[in-house]
Amino acid sequence: MSRIEHHPHEDTLLSYSAGSLPAALALVVGCHLQSCSRCRSQVRAGEELGGELMSALTPKSLSERARDNVLKMLEQQVQGRNSADSVDFMASGSVEKTPRATAMPSLLVNLLNADDFDALPWKKTIAPGLKQIVLDCDEGQARLLRIAAGQKMPVHSHRGNELTLILRGGYSDAVGEFHAGDVADLDGSTEHQPVAFDDMDCICLAGMDAPLAFKGWLAKLIQPFVGM
Repeated sequence: MSRIEHHPHEDTLLSYSAGSLPAALALVVGCHLQSCSRCRSQVRAGEELGGELMSALTPKSLSERARDNVLKMLEQQVQGRNSADSVDFMASGSVEKTPRATAMPSLLVNLLNADDFDALPWKKTIAPGLKQIVLDCDEGQARLLRIAAGQKMPVHSHRGNELTLILRGGYSDAVGEFHAGDVADLDGSTEHQPVAFDDMDCICLAGMDAPLAFKGWLAKLIQPFVGM
């Protein structure tokens, strides 16, 4: 079984370490970390670097009002943060031991209260061969996508950043081939059309901080109904 070939960019992992990724993107990275020791090591290094930088700062006293405001902001961030940011992946016993992740990541199991992709309430979109499940997310858009074997997604680029983690099957596009465990880390510079492999449906987790930019009048027409 081949190794994971496509990973989040280093700056994406650093942002994750710093807790500055939007929740939708953090969810994708968090699920990838459960099957990728390489990226877990990079996140750990980023957290250690951040800790060293914080310890080197000279502390300044806060007024009582400023202290209360900071505590209130921290409380709001904790309440609004997606569960992907609150899991200790370095100590988690749910980390996959195999080089390719084919089971549902535990983060999604907790979020969906289910552990079987085929039993999920997939909803058809207007695009042929494409189903989705929209995931509740405070920041950005997160959704599970199911592309039927051999089917194509509409050609599109991105108005912001998109992270896509392959959970089962895979697809090919202008960037390359993506298999289970791989992550496509894309921005507005990439235009592509994922095509699912012929042998099985492609199931992936996509996180976006802005809607996609579809090419062609028909795709643009149906975009409000698809919600992507």
